[in-house]
Amino acid sequence: MTEAILVSNGPGELYTWVQPVLKELQSRNLKVKTTICLIPCQFAAGDETDIARTFGADSVSSPKEFISFLTTGRIPPAWSGDNGFVLSLGGSQALALRLGRKLGYPTYRYHFIPSWHRDLKAIFVQDKPTERQAHLKGAPNNRIKRVGNLVADAVDISTPPESTNFPHILLFPGSRDAFAVTLIPFFLALADELGQIYPNASFVWPVSRLLSERTIEDGIAAKQPVFPCSLAGSRQGNFVTTPSGTLIEMVPEADRYKHMRNSDIAVTIPGTNTLELGIAGVPSIVLLPMNKPEAIPLEGIGHWLGLIPLVGPLLKRCAVRIFVNRLSIPISLPNRIAGTDIMLEVRGIISVPQVVEKITGLIDDPTDLLRRRRQLLASMPRPGAAKKLVTEILADINAK
Repeated sequence: MTEAILVSNGPGELYTWVQPVLKELQSRNLKVKTTICLIPCQFAAGDETDIARTFGADSVSSPKEFISFLTTGRIPPAWSGDNGFVLSLGGSQALALRLGRKLGYPTYRYHFIPSWHRDLKAIFVQDKPTERQAHLKGAPNNRIKRVGNLVADAVDISTPPESTNFPHILLFPGSRDAFAVTLIPFFLALADELGQIYPNASFVWPVSRLLSERTIEDGIAAKQPVFPCSLAGSRQGNFVTTPSGTLIEMVPEADRYKHMRNSDIAVTIPGTNTLELGIAGVPSIVLLPMNKPEAIPLEGIGHWLGLIPLVGPLLKRCAVRIFVNRLSIPISLPNRIAGTDIMLEVRGIISVPQVVEKITGLIDDPTDLLRRRRQLLASMPRPGAAKKLVTEILADINAK
């Protein structure tokens, strides 16, 4: 019996990396015991163990059990094999390596941002640029394996809703509290206007797990309106109703791939979700609004500038404007990858009529909509990464 221990840390990694690899292992009909091992992580949401238990692995160990292993050296009952491997799919590489050493198992790693340690048996990467990064980090060529993007597998294995109205529109107003609280009422205004133009439309908001309940409630109530024509809505359960009666369904972030596979168009802000939408072939409007630049999240020094008392917002506003003005590359990942404008990008001072015009222009032109969908499907990563990754590991294990 071979034991496959899939090490991970958060919901995003579980759904996009662990789940497709687990399903591929299970589909092989081999004598493989599958274990999901959750490790402590400061970015974890807290419900990772419950999520992992829904995947159908043979066993799941919690972050608490891993901490116990770190402090006492005792191996949890879930790790019971005497032959197997450890695969790091998110979180600390060092913790995965420590587990592998304790069990005497070879340790492998898959990540979008490669790092290297001599104790890794191999590192799996998504594309040629990542392969070059891994090489620069010191990984020998014979230990770098290019397998593709597991997100494409995660999208592919999701089951779309049985039926949706036309157009089926996805709304992604962000995952950072300070920015999303201003964008939610803008997106409600978009849905309100579009619902009058397309009475049979369905609107779905995959709510980011990173948003606080306070942000969601304040955003729906439009307590911090920044954009012209922003509207407040009323919430009942998982539905938000706009002033004109348009219904927006709030769904868990984990269900976003299901709706991507059956949606006609999406409205979003820049981020990794643009890549996910591209993989699913969803033509999208990508917004980079500059109506309140200081609310836009920045990495590094730009973030800390905004925290300076009194002058922080002004400094952050200037930093964001400089960053955006100097940004010469597309703001959506599919456009960067394809080198052409497949997704429509809108940056600067934005308004509801401006964005509605872009959306209706696409919806009302089925030829253009189909062309963009085909371009996305042709240029984005395709499924198959999980199959290649599992094949490489099993071949390596059996060669011993």
